[in-house]
Amino acid sequence: MRVSSFALMAWLLPFSASFAPSSQSLRTRTRTRTCDATVNTKVNTKVINGLSVSTQQDDNTNMMTERILVDQGKIAAPKLTFHPSLPEGRGKGGVRASEPIAALEVIARIPRSLIVATCDSPARAVAATAEMDAENFSWAADLCAATLVSLFPDPADNDDDDNGSISAKQSWIAGWEAGGWGTDGADLGPPDVNWGSKCVTGSLLSTGSDNDENVFAKFRFPCHPVIFRAGTGLAMLTGAEDQKALDALLLRGKTYRGMRDALLTLVETPSDRKGSLRERRAWDVADVLSRMLARATTLQLGEEDGVEEMAFAVVPVHERLAHCDEKGENSKLVAAGEDVLLVATRDILEGEEITRDYVQAPRLDGDTTEGSLRLLSQFGIAYI
Repeated sequence: MRVSSFALMAWLLPFSASFAPSSQSLRTRTRTRTCDATVNTKVNTKVINGLSVSTQQDDNTNMMTERILVDQGKIAAPKLTFHPSLPEGRGKGGVRASEPIAALEVIARIPRSLIVATCDSPARAVAATAEMDAENFSWAADLCAATLVSLFPDPADNDDDDNGSISAKQSWIAGWEAGGWGTDGADLGPPDVNWGSKCVTGSLLSTGSDNDENVFAKFRFPCHPVIFRAGTGLAMLTGAEDQKALDALLLRGKTYRGMRDALLTLVETPSDRKGSLRERRAWDVADVLSRMLARATTLQLGEEDGVEEMAFAVVPVHERLAHCDEKGENSKLVAAGEDVLLVATRDILEGEEITRDYVQAPRLDGDTTEGSLRLLSQFGIAYI
């Protein structure tokens, strides 16, 4: 049963936590680029996270940027409508069929140039991850690096950008909203609560270190108190064991710290918040990682030497679909040449929401979470 994160707040009133998702999208300052309108539609110039983009008026940044890609003809999705997602959806949901869709019908056609994929990692991303210790390298680091390069493109990246895909991809990523549990300060409780958001500098992922066990043992905490508190809230909301919920947060933090130093240089112009230049770059890496993990999927993108080439990717439209119910997802991604197709897996009624199965999404190495704990910790989806 899917439940609102607001309804679950009552579970933790003594704990004083607030689980309302934040509407704030990825906070970055990047080069200013304009997406040129290619269709007759009313647009306005609006600054999104430091980006100047041509937009339709709307308060939901993620929905707005993806609908613009459709309106501009960069993505073909003639039978889809885009609506603001519900607050508890954390940027997911609101993609519906505007008319009946038959099984195996192509719902959306997305150019491969717009997606972020590990097999298409730019040279700068590959060079950055090459600086990582081998034991820390993972698909998450690879895809996070590719995402950062797309968010902070180098002028040389525009050499063959004849259709504006680089700037379009940049504004789409900048519009990503929320991520897994603890990405937003609201997950950690009201602003005045002890060991909540006021005790976090930059990001929950950058709070504490791998030596937390030794540092906080004298206080009888297994880790940083904010992480301990966040893990307790995560366990209460999902019905999971306290240690399993805490382990999920600790693993995400360890994964982040393993890639942080190597990826810092990819953040050319960090977000405008208090802290040194290095700290602000580190926090932006944490933000991108959390939001990427909440959107990632696997996708076969061709063959190499007769072997299927599976890639980790984030795909426009698909990344913001709602989680499916017990009937299963009604759409699936299929690569087709220079495009990635979103195909209906069954008949879809007019007005029906297009869904994906987040359980099938890739997980961090070492992640053994299941059910509600997995959905809330990695994707921010309240579902029990």
